[in-house]
Amino acid sequence: MKFADLFVTRMARLACLAALAAGLSLPALAQEKVHFPSLDRWQGSERLVIDGYLYKPAAEGRFVALVMFHGCAGALGKNGSITQRFRDTAKLLNGMGYGVLLVDSFNPRGERQICTVTPKSRAIQEEQRWLDAYGAIEYLNTRADVVPGKIGAIGFSHGGTAAVQVMNAELPVKKQGATGFAATVAMYPGCASTLSARPDYVAYAPLLILAGELDDWTPARYCQRLVERSKARGEPIDIEVYPDAYHGFDELSPVKVREDVIRSGKPVHVGGNTAARIAAHQKIREFFAKHLPAH
Repeated sequence: MKFADLFVTRMARLACLAALAAGLSLPALAQEKVHFPSLDRWQGSERLVIDGYLYKPAAEGRFVALVMFHGCAGALGKNGSITQRFRDTAKLLNGMGYGVLLVDSFNPRGERQICTVTPKSRAIQEEQRWLDAYGAIEYLNTRADVVPGKIGAIGFSHGGTAAVQVMNAELPVKKQGATGFAATVAMYPGCASTLSARPDYVAYAPLLILAGELDDWTPARYCQRLVERSKARGEPIDIEVYPDAYHGFDELSPVKVREDVIRSGKPVHVGGNTAARIAAHQKIREFFAKHLPAH
């Protein structure tokens, strides 16, 4: 190869690497970054405008939309890109024909993550998450490309807790007449606060909880009790608990100990379980196909 050809080849490779690096630094792997007002008047009199990342399905025309709630680690990684879990789940749901709006509840409030902050010390509490969720419903129902009145949701960990709570008929915003969600999936949520809340939690639409048997961060037993109580009253709620699975069982990375997160005096475990991940994705497909068809 001549020197000139070799130089051009090397420069082309460097350009590709630079483009790749630039792409990794961008948060917008989603098709569209959007902004909309939460119902939360965060530290002021005006409704807080928050960020969202909208993944659209390939098909033309209007689509049924799902709102996605991130966990305590936030929507974006340290490098500013959307976390792999949310990209993978959006791809799964896009493939089924749904649009997916990932709501960033943290960065607009000046936080990147709250995992390492004790729950009672967090500035962002559970209320902020469901206020953001109902703001997302308002926003999506105004979009010409979204089928109005048929909005679902899916959440993970801290966002899974939000996915449980947004389905509560006793929420103030719901009792005031706000349009609710048609169906939601909650991945390894914390249910302890919801179980003990008064008045009792009342699920107004189909809710599926997917939990890990070995979860020592958000133990499944609280969600099991919540489901048992709600089902006894005929509410449309169900739970699947996967054996040998820890918190974050849908991750691709192996189980590790989080020394920086302590629950019941011990560090928690987080990591993937292939069998649980595959089973959960299949359950998600079946649940939304039944309760909120994309077509």
